[in-house]
Amino acid sequence: MILLRMLIILFITCSFFAVSANASAVEADLQQLLSKMNQTLERGNYEGTFVFMHNGNVETMSIVHGYSDSGVREKLVSLTGDAREVIRDQDVLTCIWPRDKLVVIETASATHGLPSSLPSNLNEMAFHYKLTEVGQARIAGHDCTMVRFEPLDELRYGHELCLEAQHGMVLESKTFDVNGKAIENMMFTSFRMRETVPENLFQPSVHLNDYTWKTASVELNGELQPDRAWKVEKLPPGFSLQSVSRRLMSASNNPVQHMVLTDGLASVSVFISKVDDPGHMYKGAHKQGVINAYARDLNQHQITVVGEVPQGTVKMIGSSITYTPLK
Repeated sequence: MILLRMLIILFITCSFFAVSANASAVEADLQQLLSKMNQTLERGNYEGTFVFMHNGNVETMSIVHGYSDSGVREKLVSLTGDAREVIRDQDVLTCIWPRDKLVVIETASATHGLPSSLPSNLNEMAFHYKLTEVGQARIAGHDCTMVRFEPLDELRYGHELCLEAQHGMVLESKTFDVNGKAIENMMFTSFRMRETVPENLFQPSVHLNDYTWKTASVELNGELQPDRAWKVEKLPPGFSLQSVSRRLMSASNNPVQHMVLTDGLASVSVFISKVDDPGHMYKGAHKQGVINAYARDLNQHQITVVGEVPQGTVKMIGSSITYTPLK
């Protein structure tokens, strides 16, 4: 098409180049906005209140997020339903349930209700998502640009983000199933950036002197060498192995191998651990909102695949896991 355009009269050629430049400018603007989003999600100082809608439930939560030389700190407090707080200090989560007077310490995972960072290079996802700017909106008093990631197959969900103009902060996010139906939504009702976040904003809102403390899923003996004999033989198109780790966890007597797969936008976790009692094996598929899980056993090992992807994707991954001893 480009060569054909170059053979047309100068007027049309100039018009074509103008359109191409505009398209490139739009793509460059989107890439710059997504880069800002990554920076703010990872290293921004901000606070706000957001509504999280999933599984027919509506939760309202406040969030404080800060970054310093020591790393990321974050505090989430539920404002509706059962009172609870989650305080993140780098890789450690402190979960507080005032009604039960219970504190649980565990390793950190993805932030509840907020997306993780996206790849800065949009070309990485071009074969599996169509990225478009779909309009402007005003959320929590801030102007934002609506960006949509439309999946090009049924192996991943669609996403729409409303990114605040100045810092790229996600003020609203929607997740769509393969039929285009919204299955999860997060939207800020108030939001502001801060220069710094005072220490007291990361402290628990209640006194914990008479609480019961428990530890769950925290490393006991640090990292172990991964067992490289475990393989995912059939990766969904566009997915690649991002990381492999193996740890002794307090919730299990045996090491747990953790494999993370990603297509640049969606991520899937694979957990593999030996089970001493076959009666405690889990099998089959499970769904909760945007989260799908698939479990099976292989050689007395429990294999569990969990991710914010359609059920068929976790089944494809889980069914293709093999164990081939290295020679």
